[in-house]
Amino acid sequence: MNSADPLVMIVDDNVTNIEMLAATLRSHFRLAIVKSGEKALELTQKRLPDLILLDIMMPVMSGFEVCEALKQDRRTRDIPIIFITAVTATDEKTKGFGLGAVDYITKPFHASEVLARVRTHLALRQMQEALEEKNRIIAGTLKEKRRQLDTLVDNLPGMVYRARFDGAWRTCFVSDGCRELTGYNPRDFTTHKGLHHGLFARGDSQGKKKRRARADDNLNKEIKALSLYPSLDDAHDNIHKALKKNIPFKETYPITTASGEDKWVWEQGIGIYDEQGNLTGMEGFISDITEKQKEAVALCLENRRLKSKCIHPHRFDDIIGASPAMQKVYKLILKAACQEDNVIIYGASGTGKELVARSIHTNSNRSRGHFVPVNCGAIHESLFESEFFGHKKGAFSGATTDKIGLLDRADGGTLFLDELGEISLGMQVKLLRVMDGNGYIPVGGTRVKKPDIRFVAATNRDLKKMVRQKKIREDFFFRIHIIPITLPPLKQRREDIPLLIQHFLDAYPQDETLPRMTDSVVSAMVDYHWPGNIRQLQNVLYQYLTLGQLEFLDPIGGKGGKTIEDAGHDKGEAQTLKSAMEEYERKFIEKMLALHGNRKIKVAEALGIDRKTLFRKMKHHNINI
Repeated sequence: MNSADPLVMIVDDNVTNIEMLAATLRSHFRLAIVKSGEKALELTQKRLPDLILLDIMMPVMSGFEVCEALKQDRRTRDIPIIFITAVTATDEKTKGFGLGAVDYITKPFHASEVLARVRTHLALRQMQEALEEKNRIIAGTLKEKRRQLDTLVDNLPGMVYRARFDGAWRTCFVSDGCRELTGYNPRDFTTHKGLHHGLFARGDSQGKKKRRARADDNLNKEIKALSLYPSLDDAHDNIHKALKKNIPFKETYPITTASGEDKWVWEQGIGIYDEQGNLTGMEGFISDITEKQKEAVALCLENRRLKSKCIHPHRFDDIIGASPAMQKVYKLILKAACQEDNVIIYGASGTGKELVARSIHTNSNRSRGHFVPVNCGAIHESLFESEFFGHKKGAFSGATTDKIGLLDRADGGTLFLDELGEISLGMQVKLLRVMDGNGYIPVGGTRVKKPDIRFVAATNRDLKKMVRQKKIREDFFFRIHIIPITLPPLKQRREDIPLLIQHFLDAYPQDETLPRMTDSVVSAMVDYHWPGNIRQLQNVLYQYLTLGQLEFLDPIGGKGGKTIEDAGHDKGEAQTLKSAMEEYERKFIEKMLALHGNRKIKVAEALGIDRKTLFRKMKHHNINI
């Protein structure tokens, strides 16, 4: 026999049975023959058979007892056992199968039956062993793949997650990458009710004080001002909309880590659905894109800087002026537009404070939102909450419908607080809560609203003086006085007056009967001190165009300066504005040259232009010295 052939053990105390079985099996298998249960147990500790033919009725130790002992031993429990018996009772066979036997052979033996049953169960044993080996190989491969996957997932520069949904969301798995990304450990997510976004929101509220403590940390403000990405709440809503539509999602949004650090993340994922199409969960990946956002901010700020070098020499948006003073204002507008901090615009009445505020809004990332102007001096304190916060139907007598407040209208945009110096102390306290991020409650409402608003204010009063006089709260002043912009009065930028005249003339309905602009008219307008600034200039100009008479009236009443009739119609001195301004410019340059002793550098400085521009203008006007 070949040593590789299966080993069959025959256990029987009857010599005749042993000889019959041996005669049938000897030519096909290797045999081990023992005559008692005790010897069988002893031999199996030395040599493991591939199959055992076990007689039931034996002295001292029955076949049932031997079978039970073999099945309790880890080394021998998988050996197939075929019972040999002369008993045909069903209960005996049931007992044998219950102990772990695989078959019965009933005496008297039939050689072909014995051989067939032994071969069948040896083949089944070989198949089982092959299957077990294959399963071991597969299990080992799966274990290695899982180890590799776990290593990959835990070393990814981000956070892998899985969540289940059974009427409520629960995160069931989060990779170790969450620690570096969010500051939380996986258990924080898996024990938190709801999705991971809720933990990010909790970090946001816990981190506010820490963020304020880092006064030099403007990253989140800059990104928020310059990006078009949604908020955390918006991203959460967008993800749920995608899950309802059974489509993948990709969202970028801000988070605050457990330590209060501001970050921007990119999340992509997909829903899990059952055979009926019902949502059962979701899987996704979240990565840190803060550095990319920093690069985007730097690029945008650089674009703003480059744009500031290309400012139109005569205007910025709807603001007219080429003077050095206005060039400084334009640069401040661009700087304010690149940030989210509050702005205060100082300037006398008529200097164009609202135009500056609109320009800041237009050039900021909030340009898609509303620009909401409000005259603080025109709102009575008793109506403040209703006007700013809105009210619910039935909140008070006459409140027949819900009303949207100014803060609601400005959400996502800019609220322009004109005439800020007229606001009462009580109104300051209520606005201060909103500016500090604590929100407000509409009159008659119960839910706190926290709008995303950029505040731009304007005043013609001295707010610092008002703080000393206790008319403006100090904390309110510091909250609004972050980026100050001061507009010069018109008398301090007289070189812009001809440009303003041209601008207003272009906007005026054209008519051949209109009085012409003469050198004397332009000179008079440039020389006037304009206490009412640009607004007064426009009114005086339009009065001249309508009545043919240039009359200066100080806003406080009484005539100021001379009155000039439309001399062009009587004396044939009709001029276009361009020719009138050029005549005025020529005389003004000659006057300045005489004043400064023909020192061109001094004249250029006095005119607010460079030497090349002065030389070009002198050549144009044929001024020789």
